[in-house]
Amino acid sequence: MKFVVMLAVLLFRRVPGIRLIQYLDRRYTRLLVLIERITGYRAGRVLPYLLGVLPPVLLLCALLARVPDTPWNLAALVVHLLVVFYVLGRRDEMTWIERYMIAWRQGDYEAARHYALELLDDDETGLTPVSMHCRLVARLLAHAFDRLFLVLFWYLLLGPVAALLARLSALAIEWAQAQGQTVNPWIMRFQGLLEWPAARLLGLTLALVGRPVLGIRQWLMDLLRWRLPTEVYLNRQLITRFGAVSGGDASTDEATVYCQRPEHFSAEADHELGCVREMVWRALAVWVALSALSVIFFPALN
Repeated sequence: MKFVVMLAVLLFRRVPGIRLIQYLDRRYTRLLVLIERITGYRAGRVLPYLLGVLPPVLLLCALLARVPDTPWNLAALVVHLLVVFYVLGRRDEMTWIERYMIAWRQGDYEAARHYALELLDDDETGLTPVSMHCRLVARLLAHAFDRLFLVLFWYLLLGPVAALLARLSALAIEWAQAQGQTVNPWIMRFQGLLEWPAARLLGLTLALVGRPVLGIRQWLMDLLRWRLPTEVYLNRQLITRFGAVSGGDASTDEATVYCQRPEHFSAEADHELGCVREMVWRALAVWVALSALSVIFFPALN
């Protein structure tokens, strides 16, 4: 069931229903605002976080408990489809990068800069053309992980409840940070626990679809670096494709990150972004293939 549900959601990611999902996202953030007003605690504290995340998850648990636990039960299939369409199909992680690439190809650099900032989530002041491009590539990979691979991993492993928990947790943290609030360290640790196995598996997948020797070497080097931010970890894994390995314990290694990298708004940058997008979809294809194999060899997990 999991394989069919995941495949169906990926095939229908661009249907008009995506607007309804974005509407549900907005309603969820309004719920977070209401919780903040009622409790008197600012966003990012433990109590508003728990009140925002746990009720929908517990409600889903109660709903699934009433659905007969039989293979290919129609009611269970509908619940899985609705939940996974929300957590996995809620937005296309390639939207901003595609708009960015189209705008700069057409010479509309002002629009391209706007789309770039939507990816970077900050001001571009002080960024060199090379660093601007590198930041865009890193954010593209981070968006793909957060919007797609994170919930996909937990759905395949533990089902729709875990996928919903991962998505709502990330959404609650994003909203708190957008309000300029400091997120409680325990919440960040919990989110880190959710991200760590999925990020390491995605890193291994990127290694296999890129340059396997360098990629696996980098993967082993960073495997147990618990404090390495997910975006930095994935970026370090990505640049092995350019023939470089990032060493040391520093969270960033600019000399390595910028090695042989093109400048912003160049044909080489366009080509590299296309290659990165292709790597993301190849990695996704590997995960789809693994889920298909699990249907055959481990039917109890599906």
